[in-house]
Amino acid sequence: MMPFSARYKLHFIPLIAVIFLTIYGQAVCPFIATLDLAQLVSGLLLIAIIQIILRELLLRFFSRGSQGAEAPVWNMQKASLLSWFIAGILASMYHVLVYPNFPIESHLKLLTGYWALGAGILSQIDHVAVEKYYRKQGIRGLGERVERISQRLMRLIAVFTLVPGLVMTVMAFRFVYEGYAHPGVAYEVGFLALVFFLVALLVTQQYGRALKRDTRDISKALKTISSGKFDVMLDTSRHDELGQVAEGINDMAQGLALRERIRELFGRFVNPAIAENVIREFSGQDQKNLCQQGQRKNVAVLMSDIRGFTPFAENMEPEKLVLLLNGYFSEMVTAIQNNGGMVDKFIGDAVMAVFGLGEESDEATICRQAVAAAEEMQERLVQYNKRLTSAGDAELHNGIGIHFGEVVAGYIGSEERLEFTVMGNTVNMAARVEGQCKAPNPAIMFTEDVAQHIEHAEFIAAAELKGLSQPVKLFSLS
Repeated sequence: MMPFSARYKLHFIPLIAVIFLTIYGQAVCPFIATLDLAQLVSGLLLIAIIQIILRELLLRFFSRGSQGAEAPVWNMQKASLLSWFIAGILASMYHVLVYPNFPIESHLKLLTGYWALGAGILSQIDHVAVEKYYRKQGIRGLGERVERISQRLMRLIAVFTLVPGLVMTVMAFRFVYEGYAHPGVAYEVGFLALVFFLVALLVTQQYGRALKRDTRDISKALKTISSGKFDVMLDTSRHDELGQVAEGINDMAQGLALRERIRELFGRFVNPAIAENVIREFSGQDQKNLCQQGQRKNVAVLMSDIRGFTPFAENMEPEKLVLLLNGYFSEMVTAIQNNGGMVDKFIGDAVMAVFGLGEESDEATICRQAVAAAEEMQERLVQYNKRLTSAGDAELHNGIGIHFGEVVAGYIGSEERLEFTVMGNTVNMAARVEGQCKAPNPAIMFTEDVAQHIEHAEFIAAAELKGLSQPVKLFSLS
């Protein structure tokens, strides 16, 4: 419920009714004008105090256990309307008891003032004031119930056309009753008030329908965008703020759609997980800082290269060579990704993949994923070679080297061009192991750091690798 420190200001609103009814009664009503000013004001103030207390009690009653759609603007609206209706009845009863000699129309006039001015108009001030307060506190303070702009517009137009028309009609019939005017004048005023009220409602309804349609389309478009769909195109023909909002939403949807296409295209050049990470991190910092990042990770690096590719490529048309390599890489990448790996880069006919950069995994799991990927790569190469030979092309053969160790993973390059990669001795070791995967050695070989986690690992040889002073034990699958 709205705190009293902010709510007490609303208690000055009934004083508006006191001032209006005092002026009206003294200046217009021949019966109320006979009362002493202090006597009139004291009576109206008494009703105002009762109305304030009554509204407080009603607000507490409606707010008790109220949640979501009923809190809190609607609770204040209900409390305000009901308190004005009850205050009008109490004021009329008070006048009947205190001033029994006044004619009945004088008491009804007072009742009309409370209902028309209070419940009809002043309660709208309550509504706006409470809305203004809760908007400062956050939109959720307005509750879950949604008030349609078109409905609000219809209600306001109805109130601010009906109340003046009703008051003028009542005054006209009072003049007739008191002998100041011909009955035809009262009927004419009542007829005009009714016509103006109906025309205002008709025009408001037509405008409200367009407003309802446009606001509904905007709300629907925002929900569509928030669900990840950006094929939104709103009507921007309105020459007002809603037209500008619709145009802004269209531009936003097109921008988000372009962003998704860039993300999808980016994911084809680098690993999708890295693409997502770059987009997320790049949105929160400048490119220079992004370039300076690096993280130490324990990973398994897999290097694969096609055997005898250079003489193979010399005898093939470039277009056919690209088609053949794309088919080959498609199979290899699928095998790597199926086993939790990330393709780091393509180097000519070679593939470099990394395992262990994603979700945290233990060393044994990472090594097994890398070896499983190598096995699937070989299996897929057999199937791919069958398609090549059936088309009259020569078979492809590759070697795969794997090593586990520490690398530095990060973005390298300049501020104009970046590349995500892993660097370190582990990468160099995997490349040198891959260079040993030539006949008579197996096509898949890995170091002892990997072999200790592989159940069917078989020792092949202790090879002297370039740049290393001691021989390195190499293993394969038995």
